[in-house]
Amino acid sequence: MWAVKLQIRHDDWILAKTLKYNLTATGIPLNSYKKNGKQYHNGMVLLNGKEKDKEKFVKSLSEDSRIKRFKATGNQVFVLVEGDDHIAPYMDPAMFFLKPVFFKQGYEYWELGSWEKKPLTEFYKKIKTIAEVKMLRLKEENPSVFIQSAVPKLTEKQRKALELALEHGYYTFPRKIDVERLAMISKVPRTTYQEHLRKAESKLMQILLQQI
Repeated sequence: MWAVKLQIRHDDWILAKTLKYNLTATGIPLNSYKKNGKQYHNGMVLLNGKEKDKEKFVKSLSEDSRIKRFKATGNQVFVLVEGDDHIAPYMDPAMFFLKPVFFKQGYEYWELGSWEKKPLTEFYKKIKTIAEVKMLRLKEENPSVFIQSAVPKLTEKQRKALELALEHGYYTFPRKIDVERLAMISKVPRTTYQEHLRKAESKLMQILLQQI
């Protein structure tokens, strides 16, 4: 398998905000769709930095016309963004993300994989026409996908709590279920389930931040 790591700077809703408020962030695209002729994107962002700076970041979302809806819980922010994604259309279907996108000091860091080298090099050539791009690494390897490296660090109860939340749409936007209902399904007190879930989320976030 071929893997590439790219440093990218372009115009999007998050880069300027992380730079302005001195934050780093990890972004996970959820889905995209069209409605009434407009393009929308759902995503989840994990923020890292001082609490006061994270609060300023979240507050700024309500002042951004591209952000149609958002929900912040701790370091985790779900967003619904209106507008075209300028880079995603250049992605070959043969490519896939190896890790979430990382945002730091005004740059995005993308790690992509493909069974063939060509889709990755062609993607790099194409986006150079619309963004500032630097190729940091391109080689044939057996990459370590971020979720796999995180799983051994979770206890059995934390893993089950996380899997249950994923299965029932807790991380979709808008959420399809709340913690109280998840606790009922797992047949444990709400506070117990919430503790397992929060510890699992905390461990995963640390893994995400270490994958740079």
